[in-house]
Amino acid sequence: MDKFDLYKQMLVETNKKFNLTTITDSCQIDLKHFKDSLTILPYIKENSKVLDIGSGPGFPGIPLRIEKDFDLTLIDSVNKKVNFMNQVIEALELDKTKAIHTRAEDFAKDHRQEFDFVVSRAVANLSTLLELSLPFLKVGGIFIAMKGPKAKEEIDQAQNALKILGGSLVKVDQINLCGNQRNNILIKKIHQTSKKYPRGKNLPKKEPL
Repeated sequence: MDKFDLYKQMLVETNKKFNLTTITDSCQIDLKHFKDSLTILPYIKENSKVLDIGSGPGFPGIPLRIEKDFDLTLIDSVNKKVNFMNQVIEALELDKTKAIHTRAEDFAKDHRQEFDFVVSRAVANLSTLLELSLPFLKVGGIFIAMKGPKAKEEIDQAQNALKILGGSLVKVDQINLCGNQRNNILIKKIHQTSKKYPRGKNLPKKEPL
């Protein structure tokens, strides 16, 4: 069986027991989960080290890993989603791939400046995501935020966070995915992020920079 077909089958079956996704129609899974995730495939380099923050049931990280060879870590704060991702990883025989039950603020304590790419899809506003993501990147690494139609507004609001955390906007790629406007925001880490970030106690979300 094709790996995407097996992944979809596992997603639909497991979703009957646990709420992993509101998208359960086969064609919609193909479009809004698989094809959407793969819009950032050209940016990811072979043999790089990639972190997916707030992966849910594995998006965008697992579809990217199916298509390209790199080292992938997926993190999520919801254990049932992490367990599902690890079942998928095993079933699809994806090496160099693991899902971990943790929060970004906690994971950052031991994994600063470790990754070439950090990716995240619609987890929080951009200012919050920058604080959660940039500490993980090596200087010169790229953070990719996958956003909907309000990307420009979020970028405008995130200027202070970019300055404080050491990020620089590279570009925004607009994609029309069968009538759905998607924006992939690419941000380069240009200098080290202060060790006081990310802040704990959910402050990146409650009080964005």
